[in-house]
Amino acid sequence: NSGGTQNAENELEKMWEEHEDETRRAEEGLNGGENSGGVEEPLFGEKQYDLSGSTSYEYDVVECEDFVEDKHAWVRNMPEEIRIANPDFVPT
Repeated sequence: NSGGTQNAENELEKMWEEHEDETRRAEEGLNGGENSGGVEEPLFGEKQYDLSGSTSYEYDVVECEDFVEDKHAWVRNMPEEIRIANPDFVPT
């Protein structure tokens, strides 16, 4: 395993542990931890996550007076997960 992949796996494991802890605390807090007689009630933990997607746009400005071409900038700044998946990737 490379460093980037290991970091992603560690982060995912940490998130699952947090989720399991929050679920356990929510279950304990529901009816004082007693069984609700088979009636399923929604669980709400203290920590809430926003899993909705978001979109961002990045524009390359190449036709203004301040533009300075920086060849190979993408390679230097390539996200580690892309470098691992496809080290020859260059966006077009």
